[in-house]
Amino acid sequence: MSSIKPQKTHKIIEQKIEFLVPGMELARDACTSDGKILASESTIISKALIKNLQNWDIDKVSIIAEITANPITDPNIQKFMNSYNQSVTTVQKTFEDIRQTQEVPIETFTNTADDIVENISATGNAIDQLYNLPQCDDYTFRHSVNVSAIAALIATWLKFPPESVSAIALAGLLHDVGKSQLPTEILNKSHRLAPKDYELYKTHTTLGYDLVSKIPNMAQSVLSGILDHHEREDGNGYPNKLTSEDIHPYAKIIAVADLFDESLTINCDTPGALSPYSSLDKLRQDIYSIDAKTCITFTENMMNFLSGNLVALTNGEQARVVFVNKDKPSNSIVQQSDGNVIDLSETADLCIHYIIR
Repeated sequence: MSSIKPQKTHKIIEQKIEFLVPGMELARDACTSDGKILASESTIISKALIKNLQNWDIDKVSIIAEITANPITDPNIQKFMNSYNQSVTTVQKTFEDIRQTQEVPIETFTNTADDIVENISATGNAIDQLYNLPQCDDYTFRHSVNVSAIAALIATWLKFPPESVSAIALAGLLHDVGKSQLPTEILNKSHRLAPKDYELYKTHTTLGYDLVSKIPNMAQSVLSGILDHHEREDGNGYPNKLTSEDIHPYAKIIAVADLFDESLTINCDTPGALSPYSSLDKLRQDIYSIDAKTCITFTENMMNFLSGNLVALTNGEQARVVFVNKDKPSNSIVQQSDGNVIDLSETADLCIHYIIR
């Protein structure tokens, strides 16, 4: 079965220098105020070029949009949730097709990413709704959709322009596409992998990059988001042990979305129990290895979704969250049904375990 080959888009947009990322393509010559050409049309933007443009105090340049996408629309949570299951089903089917054909139907993924970006809300409670759905047996496909949605939200909170948000959503949707080439028994293991299996598992980043790079005219920024999402700021990631300055900005966003969702779904200690509180704790603990700006932006915005939840405490009792501890969300202030208020930050052995749904 042959995948549909996308036509290269020629939508030209004005991009502020602060939102340029390596891999974008100049649509017109980038010139100084006196007409000197710094980079010609069709140049692929690099870190060095971005720095040069900044040194010349150039505010913005014309680039070719990375993918054709619609901008974020007004919040509509119901519409998003109605399309969510369809997105998961689509990803599942395409992963199965890719396993057989080694071809990525990019038009299907692009349309799905567009749908996610169109319907998710940066100000509503869509991110909370992601985790109020019935549990499914295989989280691989839901995880891909969740990461796409969360990455789109983070990019929006970071003030990326709509075209970049859509590219980040696509990279998030494709970030684990390489897993389609791995043995299913490795993907379905619920516990820590043996060293040999883990080394095989880690190849999913390069496998995904190789699959998607076969697509004509695929933006390098999207490819880098796929390849680099397990790289870490301190150089302890994979596959290339890159450090902060060499990790693509899109991959830094996807890394945060991936870590947050993975701790809730794939690696959840208690199947079916979700605790964004402890997941945010883990992100804070890992801030030295992930992009600090992205992590802080995400965790601070997530505070809007955490107050008011009915939760189970680690002693088995129930309480409602009345004030979120920004430094350690699992140690927030809660109120029990008898009116008793507990500041969990002042208790040594008690914290929020999971949300009661």
